Amino acid sequence: MMLNKIITFIVLLWFVYGIFNFDSAQPYSKTNIISYLGLAVFIVYLIYSLKKASRDQKRNPD
Repeated sequence: MMLNKIITFIVLLWFVYGIFNFDSAQPYSKTNIISYLGLAVFIVYLIYSLKKASRDQKRNPD
């Protein structure tokens, strides 16, 4: 449980870091690789979290 919170915090921190360091003057430059990776990891983790929440809700319908 604590590991999920730590991973969520790191993913969100990386996502926000990527937003603030994105160079909009040169969107396809090599300096934006970290920003794009952060966005990709955020999207993958969001999909994973939604699927996990759906699976957990099916197991324990309250």
